[in-house]
Formats: sequence, structure tokens, C-alpha cells
Amino acid sequence: MDLREMSDPQACRHPWETSRAAAVAKLLQPYLQRGVSVLDLGCGDGYLSRIVFRRVAGSQVTAVDPNLTPEQLAMLREEGNGFAYQTELPPDESRFDLTLLLDVLEHVPEDRAFLAQVVARHAGDRGRVLVTVPAFPALYSGHDFSLGHYRRYRLQELERHLASAGLAVLASGHLFGSLLIPKYLLFKVIDRARGSEGVGSWSGGRTLTALLESWLRLENSLMILLARRGVRLPGLTAWALCEKRPSGP
Repeated sequence: MDLREMSDPQACRHPWETSRAAAVAKLLQPYLQRGVSVLDLGCGDGYLSRIVFRRVAGSQVTAVDPNLTPEQLAMLREEGNGFAYQTELPPDESRFDLTLLLDVLEHVPEDRAFLAQVVARHAGDRGRVLVTVPAFPALYSGHDFSLGHYRRYRLQELERHLASAGLAVLASGHLFGSLLIPKYLLFKVIDRARGSEGVGSWSGGRTLTALLESWLRLENSLMILLARRGVRLPGLTAWALCEKRPSGP
């Protein structure tokens, strides 16, 4: 969960958030091996990393978010179990098998420079990097502004940025295809989103939450399967799974 969207830490998780975690787990499944080292930049409250990596034996997750308060850090650090939470990037010599930039780049004014810096300093040679961003610039709205987003992305644009940062794109596509039309209607036609609450304010109840989560999980699984076969359907989130190109000759 983006810490900007957190209103009640005890609230029911939004089905977008839980199904997003399931999609990330699916994309990373081949790399969830014993002892994997992970850098999760923009980890929010750490929910996604805990869901994806807590059952991976020996995994070491460095979870970074500059918006974590001292109280939140103290609470998260009590969990231990291979998770290290912090507000600053790790030392430059730290290299990771997996680097996650999940809905992060849209928050960064100089996104290309930041991406290149992270890849150069923290992704191991042939390490995997997973990036997700909000898709389709035409959908930029007051909701994006309220969350501190500078932009939304076209998938091809994202791929160019990744290539210029020294990454080879292994697979890419979109998620949440069925949310495109609601996004357009709510945040472009009605434009009621400025100052609206985010996923942290979800109160849909268990039944509705379960139904929506089941649908979004199924939809995302299908979209990932098709993307891996070259059929990239449009969706609210763009993703790219990459490999860092070797730095040597």
C-alpha cells in the first residue's frame, strides 16, 4: 500500500492491492528461489513483499520507503524474518538478485535518471528487475495528482526508458484491463478524484472484496499468460520484467 493512501492500518485490504500482489508473485515465480536477495523500493507498508517472499526460504528483503515514520519502522522491524525496513537506499556496493520498482517511477520528477542510478548501483549482473507504473497518459487525473504522480506511461515509452538504463526487457504487458473504463468515467468524465481517498480507505465488506479479488486475480492471470505469448491487452497498469545486461565486455 502506498503510504499516501493509508488511512486505517487495520482496514480491509483493497482487492486491487491483494490481486496486484498475486500478479507480482506470478511474474516473479521462476525467481523465487532459496536465498534470493530482494530490493523493494517504494515498499509502502511492506504488504506486497511479505505476501510474495515470506514463504521463500532464506530470502533477504531490503524494503525501502522514504515515507515510513519512526513508529512504522519500529513496528515493521519487530517482524524480522529476513525483512529489513529502512527509509534510505542501501550502500552503492549492495547488489540484489531481484529489484522491485512497483508504482514508484511516477512519483519521481527525474524518473529516467533515478532508474538508471538504481539499476547501475543495486541490480546484480543479469539480476531481474520488475517495474510497474500507471498506464496511459490520457488517463492522468486529479486522483494521480493527489497521490503525487507526475505522469502516467505508455508501455512502449516505459520499455525505452528501461533499455536506456541498461536493462533487457524479457516480458511486458498490462494488468487490470477491466478497470480502464471505470477509471475513465470516474476520473476523466466526472473528474471527482481530486483529493479522493485511495485504496487504504476500502470498506467494501468481505463478500464484495472476495468477489472483486477473485475476478481481478483471474483477469490478471489471463493477461499475463497472453502477454507472454505476444498478445498484450490494454490495462490500467503497465509492467515490464527485465534483466540487467552484463557490465563487462
